[in-house]
Amino acid sequence: MEKYKKINDKIRSGYEHAAKNESIEACDMWLDAWEGIKEIFAEEKLGNLDELDHKYNWCQFMANFVQDLEIELGDAGQREEEYHKKRIRYCKEMVGVLDENEKLTIENTKRAIAESHYALGDAEECDRLYTNWLKEDPHWGWGYIAWSDCYGFGTNKIKPNQVRAEEIIRMALEKEDVRDKEDVLMRAAEIYEELGQIEKAKELEKEERRLRRLLSSAVKPVKIGRNEPCPCGSGKKYKKCCGTQ
Repeated sequence: MEKYKKINDKIRSGYEHAAKNESIEACDMWLDAWEGIKEIFAEEKLGNLDELDHKYNWCQFMANFVQDLEIELGDAGQREEEYHKKRIRYCKEMVGVLDENEKLTIENTKRAIAESHYALGDAEECDRLYTNWLKEDPHWGWGYIAWSDCYGFGTNKIKPNQVRAEEIIRMALEKEDVRDKEDVLMRAAEIYEELGQIEKAKELEKEERRLRRLLSSAVKPVKIGRNEPCPCGSGKKYKKCCGTQ
């Protein structure tokens, strides 16, 4: 149990750094813990994170930890570019230990990989990744949103390009059965407003409100755990996103 305790202590220490907005220190501690976790998976032939959860009384659920590390690496990358590269490497490794049923986490991890490439100035690789992923799953609404956001918001290396963002989000708008269509409509409205196409933006906002009303009337309220992924699709835990409102 000693190896588990050492990993758990590093995870706890990382959260202490993260609470003080010390992203670099948190990531270094967590990546060290991650190396230990990979060893456990290899040595004990674990199949998924749930199996790891049952091995020890961890200070955090493993499903939360792996996502928190991904998000923190993104924040650290804003300070030191090297952490974007570490985020890509980590996310590729992390996907390998996720159960195929953890679709939302896998999708968020893919988004993190592409976003990091874009942050490094490699728009070509970002485009290649999203093109391939959306060929495999052409109805992935948040895939289109995240791809368009890369261009819409830009980075320190690449200026915002709303025209390209519009081209991407339009692909989602043209798909009748795209998932999370209300979110696609909301992002599209913002892009068209940026482009000065106000009437088009208003039209999309109206459709978004109509769709959300339909969804709210058709779906019974579900209690969301504070440590569960936020249903808005942000990739954050509910308590750190919509649950704070």
